[in-house]
Amino acid sequence: MTSRVSLLSSTAIAAAAIVFAGAPSSAASLDALEKRVKALEKSGAGKSVSRAKSTMKFKISGQINRAIQHADNGVNSEIRSVTNTQSENKLRFSGTGKLTDDLKIQAYAELGNGDSASSAQAITTTDQSNGPGFSKTRYMELRITSKSMGKLYLGHGGDATDGIISAGNLSGTGVVMSGGADEDLSFGAEGFVTSTGGAVQRVNQSNDEYDGTRQDRIRYDTPSFGGFKVTASHANDDKMDIGLRYGGNFNGVKVKAGVGYGKNEANAQRNVTKASVGFLLPMGLNFQVAMGERDLDTAGRTDPTMMYYRVGYRSGATRVALSYHDADDFRADGDEYTAISLGVVQVIEPLGAELYAGYSNLELTKTATTNIEDINIVTVGLRVNF
Repeated sequence: MTSRVSLLSSTAIAAAAIVFAGAPSSAASLDALEKRVKALEKSGAGKSVSRAKSTMKFKISGQINRAIQHADNGVNSEIRSVTNTQSENKLRFSGTGKLTDDLKIQAYAELGNGDSASSAQAITTTDQSNGPGFSKTRYMELRITSKSMGKLYLGHGGDATDGIISAGNLSGTGVVMSGGADEDLSFGAEGFVTSTGGAVQRVNQSNDEYDGTRQDRIRYDTPSFGGFKVTASHANDDKMDIGLRYGGNFNGVKVKAGVGYGKNEANAQRNVTKASVGFLLPMGLNFQVAMGERDLDTAGRTDPTMMYYRVGYRSGATRVALSYHDADDFRADGDEYTAISLGVVQVIEPLGAELYAGYSNLELTKTATTNIEDINIVTVGLRVNF
C-alpha cells in the first residue's frame, strides 16, 4: 500500500511541476525534473498513508485424523472410513501480541471438520456425514493472559470444567481412546440390538462422560499456586461451572488431577459433579481414575453415575493402555453400560504423527430387555499435525 501511495504521490508531484513550470524546453530540463522527483520520493515527501508496525504474531496450524473402523453389533457388521472424532480434523488460527512484559492478548479461532464422523456412524444407517469443509466452530475467543493475575477467556470455548475428566489421563493414548469415559466420540451413534435384530438404544443414549463442554462463556483461570489452579465460568442461560486442577511431581512421579461442579439453572439434569486423578511413574507405568454423577432432582429416580479406570505404559514413542468404564442408571433405573477398551499408539518421528489401533467391547444390560448383543469395534488410524 505504501509503495503505491509513494508512486502516485511522485506522479502527482511531477505533474504539478510540469503545470507550474511549463513544458520543459530541453532534455536537460527533463533530467533535472526527474532528479527532483526522485529526491522528493526518497525523502518521503507526498506520503499520506502509512501503516504502523504490527506486533501481533500470526500462526496457522491444524491436523488431519482419518481411520478405518470395523463394527459388529452382534447381528450385522460393516467396514467404514471415518474421521476419528476422538480428535477430529482441525484448522487453528491465532494472533498473539504483548502489551507489556506481564500482559499478552491472543485472538484464537479453531474450526473442526467431521466428514463421516466416527461419532455419527451406525451399521443400521447410511453414511452420516457432518457436512463438507471446516465448518464447525470449536473455538472463537479472545484470551487475555497475565503472569501475575491469571487468564481471562471471552467467547466460544471450554467452560471451567471442560477437560476435568481427562485431567488425569497421562497415558498418551487420547487419540485412540477416550480421555475418560467418552466412547461416544468413537461410536456414539452405534446402536445396541437384541439377538433377533430389534433396536434397543444407541451408545450415546446409554452413558455420559459428565465432563464440561465448549460454549459461549466468560471464563477466568487463576495463576498456579503450588500446582493448584481454580477455574470459573459463566455461560448463557446462567450455566455456571467451577473447577480445581492440580499438577505436580513427587520424586519423579507425575500427578495430575481435577475436580469440578457444573450447574445449569435452565436444566436441572445438568447439575454435575466430576473428578479425575492420574499418576505417571518414572518407568512409564501410568494409572487413571475418573468419576461423575448427575443430580436429576427427580423423585423416585436414581441419580446416574459413572466410574472409569485406566492402566497404561509408555516407552519412548510407544504407548499402550487398557480401560474399563461402568455407567449406571443413565437412561433408566437398573441400566448398566460397560466398555472395555484397548489402545496402542506409535509416534512416528521426526514427523510427530501418530499411528494407532484400538479395540472396544460395549455391553448394555436393561431390566426390561433381554438378549442384548455386545458391540465390538476395531479402529486403525493415523493423525498428522501441521
